[in-house]
Amino acid sequence: MAFVAFFAFLFFGTVAGVAFQVGMTVAGATAAGAAPAVYPYYWHPGFFFPFGFLFPLLFLFLIFGLARAAFGSGRGHGSHGMWGDRRARLEELHREMHEKSRTDGTAT
Repeated sequence: MAFVAFFAFLFFGTVAGVAFQVGMTVAGATAAGAAPAVYPYYWHPGFFFPFGFLFPLLFLFLIFGLARAAFGSGRGHGSHGMWGDRRARLEELHREMHEKSRTDGTAT
């Protein structure tokens, strides 16, 4: 089945390619005498020319900065880096788990 589909695709692709080339040839022959007017293109650098490439970059910095501020990892993580004092946090979690097990009545 795949063999037949491949050759059908190949056949119809060839027919479409030939039809396209015939159409381009006919269109080129009929419109050869009527060439469109060529207008000059004037490029103006704009007001922010030297800094135009910086605006997308600054926009990305703005977006990531706003996302960072919105999700709470802003400035000032203290002297222990982003994760804080790990030892103190682990001890706190350990103490909380023991307090929870005492209130639940489960053994540790």
